[in-house]
Amino acid sequence: MAEKQDYSQGELFSQSPESGQFKGHIARSSFFTRIRGYEKTMLLIMLLVLISIVSFSLGVEKGKRLAFSPEGSSSLSGYTVQVAAFRSRELAGREALILAKKGFSPLAFAKGDYVILCVGRFPNQKSAQPLLNQLQKAYAGCRIRRL
Repeated sequence: MAEKQDYSQGELFSQSPESGQFKGHIARSSFFTRIRGYEKTMLLIMLLVLISIVSFSLGVEKGKRLAFSPEGSSSLSGYTVQVAAFRSRELAGREALILAKKGFSPLAFAKGDYVILCVGRFPNQKSAQPLLNQLQKAYAGCRIRRL
């Protein structure tokens, strides 16, 4: 028969700290150390594309606000007479000074690559027509436009 032993047999996979095989926790690695090299590259490219799209859309919105509110006025409505369009701000500024000396109220604002020079503010097109007729003598390409 089998004799009774005085000691107990240890289990094969014991989790007691005395067994020497116990590991308190598995070492956790960061997200970037677990992914492969090409995956890191793809994630960085996607992140750059996302940042580019967001910054572009914010820039477009800022540009819209600047284009539609020249010189800090927030509620421009109605019509004006467009005198000319310049690529250079200096030329537009000189022409605005000439118009101001003649007694007109010039308004210059940026539209794309151009600086648009306009004169007067009117509630409708009919009220802008007499000024258009007067300015067409000096500026051949005048037209009435919406603000």
